[in-house]
Amino acid sequence: MNKKTILILTALSITLVGCVNVPKGLEKEQFTLKSLSSIQQSDYSCQCKSIRLGGKVLTAQALPNKTKIEVLSYPVYSISAKPMIDEEPNGRFITYLDGFVEPESLKDQFITIGGTLLKTEQGKVDQASYTYPVIQTNHYRVWKLSQSYYYPDDIWDDWGFFGRRPYYWYGEPEIRYYLY
Repeated sequence: MNKKTILILTALSITLVGCVNVPKGLEKEQFTLKSLSSIQQSDYSCQCKSIRLGGKVLTAQALPNKTKIEVLSYPVYSISAKPMIDEEPNGRFITYLDGFVEPESLKDQFITIGGTLLKTEQGKVDQASYTYPVIQTNHYRVWKLSQSYYYPDDIWDDWGFFGRRPYYWYGEPEIRYYLY
C-alpha cells in the first residue's frame, strides 16, 4: 500500500470512531466509580463519590418531588455507556431522579445513570434481605431495546457434496438484541 492509501484509511477510521456518541453527562472521565463491585464501605461517608451505572429498571415509584427507581445492574460499556445486556447482572441499586418521571414508561427499560453515591437502604428481594446502594442521579439515559433476526453464516452454504441440501437441513434464525 502506498502512503496516500494508508493516510486515507487512518482518517476514515478516526472519523468512524468519532461517530460513537456518549450521552451528555455520562462521559467516563468524570466518574470515580464505574461499577457496583468497586464501591467500598468508606465511599458512603463523604457522599462525594461520582458513579456511573447501568441496568434494567425493575420498579419505578413516583414520590412527591422525585422518582425512585430500582435497577438490576449490568456492566456498562466504557465508550458508549450502554448496559451490556449479554453479561450477567452484578447486583441491584436504587436511584432517585429529580421531579416526576412516568413510572410506567421506565419499567422494563434499560437505563444508564450518572450521579452521586449517597447511602445504603435496606430492602427485600423476594424473601431475602438486601442492602441497596442509593444514588442521586444527575444525568440519565433510557435506552430502547431492538431485536433483529439473522442466520448464522453456515446456513447460507446450501450446496453440499451431493448437490442442494433439503429444506430441513437449514437452521432456525437467531435473535440479536441491541440498545440504541
